[in-house]
Amino acid sequence: MKIVSKDRNIEKVLVILYFLTGIIEILFQIYMDSYFQYIIKPVEFLLLITLYWYTSSLKNGIYFFNLLFVLIARMFFISNEITMIGYALIFVFFHRVIEIYYVAKLTRINDYIPALLASIPFLFYFLYFVSIPDNVMVKSYINLVIQIILISALSGIVLSNYLLADDKKDIWLLIFGIMSISLTFVVLIERFYLSDVTLISLRPLALFLNTLVCFSFYKFVIINERLNND
Repeated sequence: MKIVSKDRNIEKVLVILYFLTGIIEILFQIYMDSYFQYIIKPVEFLLLITLYWYTSSLKNGIYFFNLLFVLIARMFFISNEITMIGYALIFVFFHRVIEIYYVAKLTRINDYIPALLASIPFLFYFLYFVSIPDNVMVKSYINLVIQIILISALSGIVLSNYLLADDKKDIWLLIFGIMSISLTFVVLIERFYLSDVTLISLRPLALFLNTLVCFSFYKFVIINERLNND
């Protein structure tokens, strides 16, 4: 019992440190130079990797590769230069593909038709959303469409899995899906609707949602690894 209690305490400490680092990252974004983002982001991801390594019995390499692509993408996203954003989107693409594969694997999807049908509303919504502004300036619109297709596919898998599951055990997958959609929504608003507004920045909110997305995905992975391993 003492060993279990000690393990729980270490896990709680790592979780607290992870969210504390996320808060510090937001404060750096608001009050300090973006240079500090290059320091705090790796620390945040290192804590999440440590948390997964400590709590997971499988220690699946897919999870580590997924986090690596997320970290690299977020490092590129620190800069507002169009070239850096282009590089970031490349790593986001690989991250999203791995993520979709991992979710499908853990949830053991046998029929992809419900997921495909569930993804259609998200696809039309996001495509319509980015077509509204008259001043949309996207150097590579194809990259944007690809990202929208991937997030729509992921949203479809999450929604169909939650609706079809009898025991609703994947509540963390639902939370992860909601946070991912919210993050995409916030990023699109900031990039396309508030790009010329200097008084309003949604970057702190995006950072907060990013922290929640990564943590909820971690919880989903850990719970399903344990269930599939029983």
